[in-house]
Amino acid sequence: MVSTYLSYDLVVRDMKASLDRTASDAQVAREAAYYEENIGKVTSVEEFLDDYQLYSYAMKAYGLEDMTYATAFMKKVLESDLTDEDSYANKLTDDRYRNFATAFQFTTATKDAQSDAQETAVFDLYAQAQIDQTASIKEETAYYESVIDNVTSAEELVGTNRLFGYILDAYGIDRTYYTDEHLIKVLTSDLDDENSYVNQLVATDEASDNDYNSAAFLALAEAFSFNTDGSLAGDSAQTDAQKEATISAYVSANTTYASEYTLEREQAYYETKIASIATVDEITGDERLFEYVKAAFQLDSNLLKSEFYNIVTSDLDDEDNYAATNGGSAWTSIAAMFNFDEDGNVKDGMSAQDEEQLSTTQSAYENHYDDADAEDLQTLLDYYSDTMADITSVDDLLGDSSIRAILFKAFGIEEGEYSDAELKKALTSDLTDPKSYANKSRDERLINLASAFNFDADGEAEAPLLAQNEITITTVAKAYIVNQVRYLEDAELEAAQEEAEAEAEYYQETILGITSAAELLADRRLVDVVLIAKGFDPDEVTDDFLKQIFQSDLSDEKSFVNQQEDEAWAELLASFNFDADGLLTRDSVGTVQQRGAVLEAQNLYLHQVLEEEQGNSNAGVRLALYFERVAPTLTDAYDLLGDDALLETFRVAFGFTEDFSNMDIDMQAALVEKNLDLSEMQDPEKMKKFLQRFTAMYDTENADYSSSALTVLTGGTGGISADLLLSIATLKS
Repeated sequence: MVSTYLSYDLVVRDMKASLDRTASDAQVAREAAYYEENIGKVTSVEEFLDDYQLYSYAMKAYGLEDMTYATAFMKKVLESDLTDEDSYANKLTDDRYRNFATAFQFTTATKDAQSDAQETAVFDLYAQAQIDQTASIKEETAYYESVIDNVTSAEELVGTNRLFGYILDAYGIDRTYYTDEHLIKVLTSDLDDENSYVNQLVATDEASDNDYNSAAFLALAEAFSFNTDGSLAGDSAQTDAQKEATISAYVSANTTYASEYTLEREQAYYETKIASIATVDEITGDERLFEYVKAAFQLDSNLLKSEFYNIVTSDLDDEDNYAATNGGSAWTSIAAMFNFDEDGNVKDGMSAQDEEQLSTTQSAYENHYDDADAEDLQTLLDYYSDTMADITSVDDLLGDSSIRAILFKAFGIEEGEYSDAELKKALTSDLTDPKSYANKSRDERLINLASAFNFDADGEAEAPLLAQNEITITTVAKAYIVNQVRYLEDAELEAAQEEAEAEAEYYQETILGITSAAELLADRRLVDVVLIAKGFDPDEVTDDFLKQIFQSDLSDEKSFVNQQEDEAWAELLASFNFDADGLLTRDSVGTVQQRGAVLEAQNLYLHQVLEEEQGNSNAGVRLALYFERVAPTLTDAYDLLGDDALLETFRVAFGFTEDFSNMDIDMQAALVEKNLDLSEMQDPEKMKKFLQRFTAMYDTENADYSSSALTVLTGGTGGISADLLLSIATLKS
């Protein structure tokens, strides 16, 4: 007679070949094909349970074949909210039911015009647009400063497009509507002559209701020093003051929110000017200086000049001074930052601020210069978030001017550059279709805009296309935590639990923003969570191997992933909604079961059939195969005791009698822990050694195959009936 171990070894020495032989059986192949072809057509629990061929296939795959008759019970399992610890499936003592429920997604995915991850990406783009805007301002200003002093005439200035464009932008003039002749006449106007060209524009504006934009043109004329013939009135086209005024106007016109560049410029300006200040009025009369001190000392932006005057001219030796009486210590500390007498003049022998006062003021400004803008920005982003929660269509989105402004800024689109009809076509594009409007436009801005939202072809909100379905993401996170803390105790368990939960949270948050296999593989921290969740050791998996896995075509039997001995690699790849090119696809999402779950069910079914076939010849082989497959997932002795087949394997391996199960459950657990270190079942060599022991003991105990082992596996008179199985699956108290 062939030994049990030899029979077992003949199967596992090439498990892939053994499973392939099982899969090639005509009946098994038909059942697998039917499941794969029809599970995607199911849209409800009722439809699933009504299709007996589908339902029974899945039940067998997850080791619940004996419970196939209990459709009402299984309906409650499948309808459980797995995010709720008190849900029906989560309260069952047998994990198989929860695992079964996890494999399906009968709750409709939530429609969301923009997911949290997509919203965060938009905010990041908006922030980057501010950074890019500042960089552009600095670059254009540096260019302006390097070129302006070389200009020798008004005509030359107007003819230098980039340079003059900077100037027109500074003063809010759109060149599209004005001729060069008009602009030259403005620049060469004699401001002291009431009949000059620009002064006549001002007079015309004042005398009529028409807007000739005279204020902007007057500011432009005042910013330069040209003679009426267009030649230079001095050594250069602008004095230092005119140049600084132009730069300040440009920076102000193009800055949405204060930046570090704003900080640098304003601090430099303040430090230069404050040194020559002789009166309070010189501060309040200079808009930039006055805004600076209000920001530095957190004064109301609408503070009157007269009130500031009263604060800084307070006599601090008089306890009833204006600052102390009206603003307390906050205002007296401001008064202490300046050296003005009660008449508003700098005190004799002093400057408006000494070095220490200036340093304190500069530091205060650095701390508060962007407070108002930061508050405005947060208000805007809060409005965006609140509004997006109610957006259900493209029309809603495009109809909100504030939302549009944020999006256009974030994606670099100019207002009016695209019509609403064109924007709607882009937003409703299927980016997985190369012929969609956005993809055919070849405009990365439109493609990125479309990828930031979830609208169907009709412009209605739909569930976002994620790298993994929501239930898969949750399953990965939970499996990762379980695998990281398995077998640990006390302080070691607590520390590992905290670290694992942090990594799982990172995974759940970050995976939502992954849009390709390349992005996933670029984040090894993400990848390692998936590997550990699936039972792989990240240290033994190279980046090159992973790249080959994710470049594999699951539909090609000869692809790299399908040639792996462990089918878990194919399951891992299939759990992601990537196509053969590594891009997101809806083809793998499924209806009630994602592609990866379908593949896992098929693989589990093959294992069940293979184990049954082997059990028909030798129940010991079936027990060994089952133990090898399931034991590495156990967390404690009670898990083993709750599974009859695992318990039988343990009992036989260590020579306990069939009365073992009649003992107190805690005593049984103590004996399991004493004889079997479950953590060693993670080690293939130690697993092999254990199974050699089991098969030897099995052959010793069983002269024939009418043993208790066969009874346990086939549900004979000595085993557990379907009714008893149902009672075992009682709810936790």
